[in-house]
Amino acid sequence: MDLVDRGAELSIMENMLGSCVAGHGGVLLVSGAVVTGKTALLRAFGERAVAVGALFLQATASEAERDLPLGVMGQLLLGADLPAAGAQRAARLLDLVTVTAPARPAGGGLPAVVRNAIPQLCGIVLEKSRERPVVIGIDDVHHADTYSLECVQYLARRLDAARILVLLGENSGFPTGNRRLHVELLRLPGCRNIRLGPLRRRGVAEMVSAYGRSGWRSCPPVPDLHRLGGGNPLLTRALLEDHRASAAGAAGRSLPPVPGDSFEQAVTTCLYRSDVSARRTAWALAVLGPQASRTELVAEVLGISREAARRGLSALTETGLLSTGWFRHEAGRSATLKSMDPAHRARLEARAAQVLHEHGEAATAVVRHLILAEPVDAPWALPTLLEAAERALDDDEVDLALACLRFARDTCADGQRSPAIRAAMTRAGWRVNPATAAQHLPELTTAALEGRLGPRHTEELVGHLLWFGHVDRALDVLGAVERSRAPGRTEGGGRYGPDDIRRWMVHGFPGFTGPVRVRTGRAEPRDPVPARTTRQRAANLMRAVLDGAGEDAVAGAEQILQGTRLDDHTVTALVVALNALVLTDRLDRASFWCEALAREAAARRAPMWQALLASVRARIDLRLGRLAAAAESARSALALVPPEGWGVAVAGPVATVVHAETAMGRLDEAAGRLGVPVPDPAFHTPDGLLLLRARGFHHLAAGRPYAALDDFLRCGYLMARWGCDLPALVPWRTDAAQGHLALGDTARARALAEEQLAMVGPGRAWTRGVSLRVLAGTLDPLHRLPLLEEAAEILRERGHRLELARVKDDLARAHRELGERGRARSLARRAQQLARECGVPAPRVAAAVGALPAGRPEPSGTPRQGHVELSDAELRVATLAARGHTNRQIADKLFITVSTVEQHLTRAYRKLAVQRRADLAGKLIPGGAPDGAGGPCGSACDQLNAV
Repeated sequence: MDLVDRGAELSIMENMLGSCVAGHGGVLLVSGAVVTGKTALLRAFGERAVAVGALFLQATASEAERDLPLGVMGQLLLGADLPAAGAQRAARLLDLVTVTAPARPAGGGLPAVVRNAIPQLCGIVLEKSRERPVVIGIDDVHHADTYSLECVQYLARRLDAARILVLLGENSGFPTGNRRLHVELLRLPGCRNIRLGPLRRRGVAEMVSAYGRSGWRSCPPVPDLHRLGGGNPLLTRALLEDHRASAAGAAGRSLPPVPGDSFEQAVTTCLYRSDVSARRTAWALAVLGPQASRTELVAEVLGISREAARRGLSALTETGLLSTGWFRHEAGRSATLKSMDPAHRARLEARAAQVLHEHGEAATAVVRHLILAEPVDAPWALPTLLEAAERALDDDEVDLALACLRFARDTCADGQRSPAIRAAMTRAGWRVNPATAAQHLPELTTAALEGRLGPRHTEELVGHLLWFGHVDRALDVLGAVERSRAPGRTEGGGRYGPDDIRRWMVHGFPGFTGPVRVRTGRAEPRDPVPARTTRQRAANLMRAVLDGAGEDAVAGAEQILQGTRLDDHTVTALVVALNALVLTDRLDRASFWCEALAREAAARRAPMWQALLASVRARIDLRLGRLAAAAESARSALALVPPEGWGVAVAGPVATVVHAETAMGRLDEAAGRLGVPVPDPAFHTPDGLLLLRARGFHHLAAGRPYAALDDFLRCGYLMARWGCDLPALVPWRTDAAQGHLALGDTARARALAEEQLAMVGPGRAWTRGVSLRVLAGTLDPLHRLPLLEEAAEILRERGHRLELARVKDDLARAHRELGERGRARSLARRAQQLARECGVPAPRVAAAVGALPAGRPEPSGTPRQGHVELSDAELRVATLAARGHTNRQIADKLFITVSTVEQHLTRAYRKLAVQRRADLAGKLIPGGAPDGAGGPCGSACDQLNAV
C-alpha cells in the first residue's frame, strides 16, 4: 500500500538526501509508536535513494540478536554491493569480533578487538561514500547490539565531510537501551529527529480511497474507521480487510467496520512488536476488565510502580489500541486475551482475583477471575465463590452462578461444605432446566438423612424430590429432620418447617395412599393454620379452593400476586394463586397477572419460570376458547424446558395441548403429544386429572367412547378417593354423560348431568352452564330451550366462547326441530362464527342448520356421500352407528368385537371428514341426521369442555 499522510516526513528526508549528495551527510532518527509506519517510510525512502544513484544499506535489528556482536553491522556490510576485497575484509573482522568479544562490554569499556574493528568496518563505508552517496537504514534500532551502535556513532561523528545519510527507525514505546546514543546523536549539527504520529482522518480517507480504486463497491465510513483503528496504519488496514470479507454483498452501501480475524492478527502483531512492559500492561488491562481504568490496580497486578504502569498505558494509547485508558473496541480486548499463553493468563487471573479481593471489590467481580485462574489456595476463595453465586442468582446471572459453583465443587477439599455447594448448584440449575440439576438429588438426599444438610437446603431438597414424584424419599427426609429435632425446639433457619411441608404435600399430592398428615398424626384441622410465609398462604389458598370458597379464594390469590416478588422460592406459590383464579373463573384477572409475571420471567432470563407461566397461560386460553393460542403456549412451555425437566408437572402442559389439538380436529398431533412420557406419580396430582380428561376427549373424538368413559370415570374415582370432588377442576360427571350420549345411553347421561348440576348449585359457575347444555341434550326440543338459554347466559358472562358456540349450536337444532327455521339459521350462523373464532374446523358449514325440516327425506336424486370411500365392513358399521346403535349393539349384530367396531368407526370418520357419530347420518342415511345430530361446529365442539 502506498504511504499516506507522510508527505511532510518524506520532504524532510529528501532534503537531507539532497544535502548528502552535495557532500554533507546527516543522521535522521525516526521515532514513533509500534507499527505506525516507520518501516514503510524507511523502505519507501530507500527506493527513492536508489533511484538517484545512492547505495542503500539496510538492516533490521532484532531483540533475539541483541547479544550478537556487530550483528547489525554484519547485515549492512555483508548484504551490500561491495568489492570482493572489501567484502572479505568485513567478513574477517566480523568473525573475529563474534568469536573473541563478549556479547556486551563489561564495565563500560570496549574490548580491544572491538576498538580495532570499528574503524576498519566504518572505513569500508567511508571509502564507498567517496564513490557515490551512501544511505544507511537501520529499522528497530532500539534492539541493536552495543557494538553496532558504537559504529553508528563513529560514522555520525564523521558525516560533515562524507556523503553518508544514516536513517534510524526507533519504537518510542521502548525504554531507551542506550541513552548515550541519543545524547551523542542529538548534539550533532547534522542530526534530526522526527516523530511519526497516528494517521489523521485525511490519511485514513486516503487509505479508503486507495482500497476503493482496487474494485471495492462498498467502503466503511472514514470516521468509524479512524475511531476504531486509532490512526494506526496496521490496524486500519486490517479493518479494511475485514470489511472487504464481511461486506461482499453490500454493494453501494456504506456499512460500519466490524473487526474480524485480520484485526485480531494485527492487534497480536502490535503487542509482540511492542516493549515487553507495554505488552504485559495490555495483558493486565485485558484481564482486569473495566476495573483496570484505575492505574494502581494494573500496577499491583503486574508488581510494578504506578509510573511504570502509566508509561505502559501511554505507549498502548500511542499505538492506537487504547483510548482514555481502555480498548477502543471489545475486539481489541478479545485479541489481547487470545495472544496470551494459557498458563501465563491463569497466573495473571489469579493475581487479579487476589488484588480485587484486597481492594474490596464485589464477589461477582472477583470470581470472574477465580474461575479462569490457576488454583488459588487462600481461605477467602471458597466463601467468595459461594457469595458470588448467591448474588449472581439474585441478579439473574444463572450462568455465572453455575460457573462459580462448579469451580467451588471442583476445588473444594472440605467435605462438610460439599452438600451445601451441590444444593446451591441444584437451586441454580433448576431455574434453567430441572433435569440437569436432578443428578445431585441422590447425594443431597444421603446428606440430609445423615444430618449434613442445613434447614434451608433440606426444604429445597424436599421440593425437588416432590417435583420428580419421589414422595417416599421426601417423606424419609422429613422424618429424619423431625427425629433430629429436640423436643420443644422451635423451627428456624428455613422458610417453613416439616409440618408446613406436609400440609403442602396434602394438596399437591393427594393421590398417594395413606393421606399425608401433619407430624402429630391427627387429621389436618379444618381451619388453616395462620400463614407466616408465601408458601403457607398458597397452601391455605389451595385448601380454600378445594373446599369451594369463592370470593375468599379470589381475595387470597390477589393478595399473594400483589405482595409477592417472583423468585425461586415463590414461583410455585404464584402459579398456585394463578390457578386459583382460573378455578374460580376469574379468567380476566388470571390473564392480567399471568402476562405481567411472564414478562418479568422473560426479562430475567429464567426458562423454568417462563415455562410454568406459559403452561398457566395455555390453561387460561383453553378456557376462553382460544384454542390455537392455548396449543402454542403449551408447546412453548414444553420447548422452554424439555419434558424430562418437568417431572410430574409435565402432565399440565401435555393435557392442555392434547385438549386444544383435539378440539381443533388435529387428532394425529394430539395423539403424538399423548406419547410424551409422563411419570406415574403425575397421576396422583391434580394435573394428572387434567391429562386423563384430555385423553378421554381425544378418545371420544376418535370414536372410542368406551376408552373415553374409562378415563372420565377414573377421574371421578380418584377425586372421590382424594376427597376433592371439585367440578371447577374436572367436571367428570358431565364428561362421562357425553360419553354415554355417544353410546346412546340417554338415561345414564341424564342421571350424571343432573347429579353434576346438584353439586354445582344455582350459582353462575361455568360448570353449571356446561351441565345444563349436556342435560338439555337428553331432553325433547321443547324442554331443551330454557336450559340452553340459561347456559348461554352463564357462559357468555364467564367468557367461555367455545362452550357458548356449542350451546348456540344446540339451540339452533332445537329451534329447527320445533319448526322455527329463521331463528335456527340465525343461531347456527352465530355458532359457526364463534367456532371459527375459537379455531374449530367447520367441515359441514354448507349443510346449514334448518336447511331441511326435521325428518323430511332428501330428494331421491341426491347421492349418498362416501360409499365409494368406505370398505364393506366400514360401511356396515358406520350405517348402524348412524342409525343410533351403540358399539356393543353393533358388535353383537355383526359378530365382531367392540374394539373392531371402534377401529372401523375411526377409519370411517377420517374418510368421511366427520368427527362424531351424529354426523354420520348426513353422509350415509337418506333424510339427513337423526334426532340430536350436530350442527356446523359439532365436529369438534361436542368433544370439548373447558378445563
